[in-house]
Amino acid sequence: MNDRSIPFAAAFAAALSLVVAAHSASAEEWRAAPSPLMTEWGARLTPDNAWREYPRPQMVRKEWTCLNGLWDYAVTAASNTVARPAARDGQILVPFAIESPLSGVGRKLEPHEILWYSRPLVVSPAKDRRTLLHFECVDFRAQVFIGHDEVALPHEGGQLPFTIDITDFVKPGTNELSVAVWDPTDAFIGATGKQALKPRGCFYTRSSGITGSVWMEQVPSRHIAGYRVTTDISRGEVSFTFDVAGLNYGDRDEGRVSVKCAGDRLVEAAFRPGEMVTLKLPPPIALWSPDSPALYDFTATFGADEITGYFGVRSFERRADAKGVPRFFLNGEPFYVLATLDQGWWPDGLLTPPSDEAMEFDILTLKRCGFNTMRKHIKVEPRRYYWLCDRLGIVVLQDMPSGSCFYEQWLTPMDSRYAMFRRDLAEMVELLRNTPSIVMWIPYNEGWGQPGPLFTHAALDWTRRADPTRLVGGPSGWNDWEGGVSWYGARNADRSRVFNESVHLAAEECEAADTVDYHHYPEPVMPPVNGRRVSFLGEFGGIAYKVDGHMWRTGKGNWGYVSDNDAASLEARYLSFAGELCRLAEKGLGGSVYTQTTDVEGEVNGLMTYDRKVLKFDAEKLRRAHAEIVSAFKRDASGR
Repeated sequence: MNDRSIPFAAAFAAALSLVVAAHSASAEEWRAAPSPLMTEWGARLTPDNAWREYPRPQMVRKEWTCLNGLWDYAVTAASNTVARPAARDGQILVPFAIESPLSGVGRKLEPHEILWYSRPLVVSPAKDRRTLLHFECVDFRAQVFIGHDEVALPHEGGQLPFTIDITDFVKPGTNELSVAVWDPTDAFIGATGKQALKPRGCFYTRSSGITGSVWMEQVPSRHIAGYRVTTDISRGEVSFTFDVAGLNYGDRDEGRVSVKCAGDRLVEAAFRPGEMVTLKLPPPIALWSPDSPALYDFTATFGADEITGYFGVRSFERRADAKGVPRFFLNGEPFYVLATLDQGWWPDGLLTPPSDEAMEFDILTLKRCGFNTMRKHIKVEPRRYYWLCDRLGIVVLQDMPSGSCFYEQWLTPMDSRYAMFRRDLAEMVELLRNTPSIVMWIPYNEGWGQPGPLFTHAALDWTRRADPTRLVGGPSGWNDWEGGVSWYGARNADRSRVFNESVHLAAEECEAADTVDYHHYPEPVMPPVNGRRVSFLGEFGGIAYKVDGHMWRTGKGNWGYVSDNDAASLEARYLSFAGELCRLAEKGLGGSVYTQTTDVEGEVNGLMTYDRKVLKFDAEKLRRAHAEIVSAFKRDASGR
């Protein structure tokens, strides 16, 4: 037999009695790959503590198996693959991309290669139970095998979770789980966000392979597969719709849902799968907001299955203020969106944060500086990130990750990405729709992968109808085509952009977006007040300031839209921008997004350094300046 035909992991499968001991020894020997920077959380990470928390906080089951940790890996050619690799190249720490230092590998995966993962999977099948294998994120195409058998069709995506029922493929005891991953990054049609084969400017190192938690659950044959929750402040109600898998024809059994309210009071009701059930919440209703992020816990059971979750009661809408100017309103009160552009990149984990504590640090730092919102920029975070936003209290504007976007492809009327983009957008909305901190979807950023007017409108309008509980951001920054403005690339003598004033749509025509969204660097400006949509500054700022010893790249190549050489000048410039935002808020500006939360690779325009070890500003000074913006906004919105 040719050695290359031996299935991957055959070497350790022949010595299963040594698996546990071998993996323990390897965990002791594991080291992060070399990195220019390391966060304090990455420095403390080990194979034994890497992402051990339950990955899905809104739908928790007590019994589950974490599969994060050290897996065997090998890299082979993607073309003419005649067999799985005969031997491993080493071990890789899941859930970190092979390119990341925290994977322990630190090697780029090329489009002509396949990354193979393997590990033993111990299963104890039980009667009337299903075994589910969950992947939080695999970039880009994943094929999953149990032993010889491929257990599902290949999954393509790179941004969103997926689940495979492996019940019919596993045997009692130890099985061989392997995953083959192909990731062309920006050489294909997937949603890559800011990943690039050749990092430059605002595009960063690729993030390939398993980049999110992997875990296994055994569930009853009839089990809760998901749910939708909506709330109504005016009525004091919460409504659930539960999906149940494994039902038989004519099955009319009911489940129960109970909500824990103040004083440990329980509000309960029966539900039938697929049918909405509404519960009256006892007053006073605890509303969710950044200042008071109240959450309600609930438990749902169906037969032998039980899940726990949570929800928040809040409203977010666009409507006219006392002067007739469209504004954002949170829980019926005018709300100025004071945000940063939050890329969610890490020097040690790339697109995968090092830990819960690391994510919490970013969120709390923004709150400490007086921000109430983040724009989650063309990235979908792990679900635990959104749980932290919900629990800690910060509003989220959620971008849809764009496809690859070389300059010559921008603004084309249609391309091969469109159908996959729409499917990914639909899956993202469904995945995150129960998250109270998310208040607006932003399907398009700066024309990246954006088609012409008709199909742009189709995507925006679908999003609005698919989730009427949230707003839809107008195409952010460039080609509006919904009755707003479009940038055609020139600049005036004062460096401000030149915009075409497009003809506003007739009153009877549908404008699917809720904002008219400018990007302007570095100074803040605002679109003209629009009678139908909120005037919004989707990006501005980008002040570069280099902090020696805390930069990803030494020497040349670090950049921002404008730069300062010392902390005092940086702070003075930012505070001057904040003063201008006060003036614009009084003229009708509904919100602003400062670029950005942290430095990212060659970009040194963050509030913090890339390693999160230096906050470049006095947090209290920023907090006071931001409070003045909000006060100016509220005065104007109330007509005083």
